[in-house]
Amino acid sequence: MPYINVRLAGNLTREQKEKIAQEITETMQRHAHKPPSYTYITFDEVEMEDWAIAGKLLG
Repeated sequence: MPYINVRLAGNLTREQKEKIAQEITETMQRHAHKPPSYTYITFDEVEMEDWAIAGKLLG
């Protein structure tokens, strides 16, 4: 049973999440032969000010 966590800085719309979840699920089915009903996906949206790269906050 795959558990996939998508963590990103910023926010996605519901439609974007649905499309991403659909494509990830299809990829797992196609390449790892995992049934869609077993593929769990979560989205963690982190505020830009809570994410830093190279010592600098993104927001």
